[in-house]
Amino acid sequence: MARTPTPALTAKDEREKSRRIGALAALTPFLSPYRWLMAAAGGALVLTAMISLTLPLAVRRVIDNFGTSETELLDQYFVAALLIAGLLAVGTGLRYALVTRLGERVVADIRRAVFDRVVGMSPSFYERIMTGEVLSRITTDTTLILSVIGSSVSIALRNFLIFIGG
Repeated sequence: MARTPTPALTAKDEREKSRRIGALAALTPFLSPYRWLMAAAGGALVLTAMISLTLPLAVRRVIDNFGTSETELLDQYFVAALLIAGLLAVGTGLRYALVTRLGERVVADIRRAVFDRVVGMSPSFYERIMTGEVLSRITTDTTLILSVIGSSVSIALRNFLIFIGG
């Protein structure tokens, strides 16, 4: 006699399944049209990580030369530190804009594909599952995908690059 899985086991299996990073591979068809946007966001990410690593060095130069009598050298270090901070601000803004745009476009494509699929479902599907449940799942899943693509991956990669470089 076959045993049926308990609901607690099923929920636990679902949680473990959702933690797998390989599940994000299903996003590849939706990401591939935006290769150039991903490359630009990656470039901005590497640039801001490099600038983040140089800013403490510039500030150190300002602090180390603060008590010297050579004011011209201190002024140059201070201007360099300000320029680096400005570049970091511009690079971070560019990275944020590119990653946000990428996330919004990918989620829009996913919503379009899901809508086309849901509209084509048979009426028996809607007799078994309530429409509100379908809408709730779509909204929740696309919001989660937007969060992952739009910020989480970018922040994780930036922190990884800074960890490697620092």
